[in-house]
Amino acid sequence: MLYYLVIYLGFLSVVASVFYLADFKYRSFILFAASLGFIAFISWEVAIYAFLFSTINYFWGILIEKNRSNAALRRKIFWTAIVLDIGFLSFFKYFIIFKSGIDAFLSVLSVGSPWAVNGIIIPLGISYYTFQALGYLIRVNRGSDKAEPDYLNFVTLLVFFPKFFSGPVERSNHFFPQLKNMGEFKKSNIYEGLRLFLWGAFKKIAIASVLYLPVRQMYSDVYSFTGISLIIVFFLQTMYIYMEFSGYTDMALGSAKILGINLIDNFNRPFLARNISEYWRRWHISLSSWCTDFIYNPFIVKYRKYNNLAVVSGVFLTFFVIGIWHAANWTFVVLGLLQGIAIVYEFYTKKYRLKVASGYPKSMVNAISRIIVFVFVCVSMVFFFSPSISESWYILSHLFNFSTGSATASLLIPNKIVFGLSLLFFILIFISEMYNEKGTNVLSIFLNQPVWLQWIGYVGLIAAIWFANYVHPELLPFEYMRF
Repeated sequence: MLYYLVIYLGFLSVVASVFYLADFKYRSFILFAASLGFIAFISWEVAIYAFLFSTINYFWGILIEKNRSNAALRRKIFWTAIVLDIGFLSFFKYFIIFKSGIDAFLSVLSVGSPWAVNGIIIPLGISYYTFQALGYLIRVNRGSDKAEPDYLNFVTLLVFFPKFFSGPVERSNHFFPQLKNMGEFKKSNIYEGLRLFLWGAFKKIAIASVLYLPVRQMYSDVYSFTGISLIIVFFLQTMYIYMEFSGYTDMALGSAKILGINLIDNFNRPFLARNISEYWRRWHISLSSWCTDFIYNPFIVKYRKYNNLAVVSGVFLTFFVIGIWHAANWTFVVLGLLQGIAIVYEFYTKKYRLKVASGYPKSMVNAISRIIVFVFVCVSMVFFFSPSISESWYILSHLFNFSTGSATASLLIPNKIVFGLSLLFFILIFISEMYNEKGTNVLSIFLNQPVWLQWIGYVGLIAAIWFANYVHPELLPFEYMRF
């Protein structure tokens, strides 16, 4: 993993050097070319698809803008674009489920499968740039934004290499103004970007990659584990995915910051949320806010005459989309359904819960609420990681089955020293988030220390990354790249 990290940093250094040395008028092209080149290095097929998809959506936006005065034609163009974009996404992500359903139906009729292939390759990052294109077209159609006339700027919105594979889901009205006002070179951007990138790499390699090993081991043969083993993974998988995804986000934000661009952050201390509604305002913020703005809010406005029924329906629709956005699997449908049930429950019981909570100390109520939310998220993550509903049910139904299985908890953690250090790092990060939540800016305190002390911290992070990679050198891709 460290090898690929060094290669990426070398690529980023070259891009940043060329970017800042070039005249302002060439910078959009540099970001455009660097992004497509980076994607093509990973997969030229994905690069071609992303390029064609971006080009088509650029012209959709122009056509919608040009027909602003002709409402009927504009709506036809808009809905054609939306249907095609969603169609492309659905074809690539849900082809296997569609094929399986057709094959099952034909087998009942004793008819052979008409498909010549068993599957197709899903373009990496397709969910992210499709949602960004949809958001852009919706805003242009609403009149909230004008269509972006600069082709390079538009394509860069969708293919910008720091965020291409795993987000965040960037907004056009947040991204385009930055491209049009790219300032001069600032040392502060370089320092802040490198620091954020290092912090993200530390979370990914020194914590997430180590915590993932027991998770991977258990899910490789779920039915061999019971009791303690399942309980360990039950909690670890939630801790892992937070360090994994927030680590990637920090690396993406840091990479963009080096180039003078601020991306939308995805996390705001989600494990300190006191209810599920608050959790989704803190977790995967770019996706959840996108769904709120472009699915939930328009839905309840359109059907506001149905009052609470519209709210409840809007919640379930939103989380159904969030669920299937991840993958075409019933486990993700259940994942979305669970979130919807929890938020609807909170909606209808809010007054009662506040009344009960008023009789107890606020600190105790907050602590209990956060524990309940965390446990609920752990239950949800069983469906996130499980390949099937049956395996999800097995895990949840055997958490407290302490009979001896064929696999023991000791098999999950082969290197207890490295695992213990990673767990300690996670705890320290959680403690720092608690201080930040209370208003103490831990980063500011660190940056106010002498430079030599700051460098001890940086070297410590690098050493932890190197040590974790030395013990577990296997390449573990980012979890959210599969979406």
